[in-house]
Amino acid sequence: MNRRGLRLWAPIVAHSATDFFSFVTIALLPLLAVRLGLSIEQKAWLLGLGAAASGLVQPIVAWVSDHTDSRLPGPIGLAVAATCVGLLGYVHSFAALTGLFFVAVLGIGAFHPVSAAAVGQLGGTRRSAMVGVFFLFGMIGGIAGNVLSPLYVRFVGSLGGRTGEAAATAGLHGLVVFIPMGLAAAVYLGWAIRRVPHRHHEAVDRHQNLPVGERRRRWRAVGLLYVGNIIRFTVNQMLVYLVIEWAERLVRVRHGASVLDDVLGQRASELNGPIQASMQVGMGLGALGLGFFLKSRHEKSAFVVVPLVGVVAVALLPLSDRLVDGWGTGGVVVCAAVLGMVAGFGFGSLVPVSISLGQRLLPHRTSLVSGLLMGGSWCVAFVGPQIARAIHRGVDGNLETGFWVAAGLLLMASVLGAALPGRLIRETTPH
Repeated sequence: MNRRGLRLWAPIVAHSATDFFSFVTIALLPLLAVRLGLSIEQKAWLLGLGAAASGLVQPIVAWVSDHTDSRLPGPIGLAVAATCVGLLGYVHSFAALTGLFFVAVLGIGAFHPVSAAAVGQLGGTRRSAMVGVFFLFGMIGGIAGNVLSPLYVRFVGSLGGRTGEAAATAGLHGLVVFIPMGLAAAVYLGWAIRRVPHRHHEAVDRHQNLPVGERRRRWRAVGLLYVGNIIRFTVNQMLVYLVIEWAERLVRVRHGASVLDDVLGQRASELNGPIQASMQVGMGLGALGLGFFLKSRHEKSAFVVVPLVGVVAVALLPLSDRLVDGWGTGGVVVCAAVLGMVAGFGFGSLVPVSISLGQRLLPHRTSLVSGLLMGGSWCVAFVGPQIARAIHRGVDGNLETGFWVAAGLLLMASVLGAALPGRLIRETTPH
């Protein structure tokens, strides 16, 4: 691999590391909730805080990066996230968990616009494909964080024959090994992207030479992409909360328990993780396929059709235990995971397409548009868990309704896709 290839793959690989860290807390939340005595409201607050903080920092970092041509926020953010997640096992209160999680998601947010813009620039005429690969590797990291972190905690905790609370404590303390791994990835990223510009040199002049009407149409198109991504990310955040609560309910029902203890909390985490991961699989594989094979002349159609595919899966997901009644817990997990994968395709696979299209529409503001379409949308999506919580109310009540409201929002995203300017999209340059 030549030097340019090494530089291109650095932010892609680092995206896996960053999104691994971003999902560790989510995957372990049932266990952390048991240990810290968290209420449903506190769990919803944490999930909303993650979306708001990570998203809000992205347009700010993007604006600074565009105006200073600095790449430092990316590697610094990755290093901060790794450190905070590595210390997760040492918190003993909701306030401490909130503070550590808040700083971690700020770092995760700072990483994304800088790295996405660098991938777009280094990708050249393969911008959409490489942004799709960037997105996929983030999903791989998220999948690994969801699935492997609970298993890792259980493995480390069981060493020496520990059981119960002692095992959970030792397992969570073992997260510190992630710190040096994250720092190494941050150093590699810093070396690779420190001199990558966030725009082509002639981009500003070329944009200013466009007719005023076309400049406005481009900004309006980005605005539609922005609102569409808000809806997609809100659905994503609603499902994160709803799947956690659904997994906890399933474990309580299957074990005849009114509340979860440490053991059942661990089992709920191990059930929750794969289903959360399945949504990441759908997002990542869908993004890769669309990035490589979707032509500009079909992009508008994709923004209409793809969300409709997810609507059905989201609506059916909470019925998984009834759809495969009698199959046992394993069968329920498989059913829920398949539906979760299709749902992830429906709400998430178009995100990198929107980022690439936004960069093409506004080539003089690639960091800013990346920040808006990722973090700027993501920060508004903090309402997702709050909406889901408001619908959910009781411990077991109205979970299905929450899923169906999420499906309705995804239907709105499809309608919004029909308003995109098809001719303008087809005529934008691919790099």
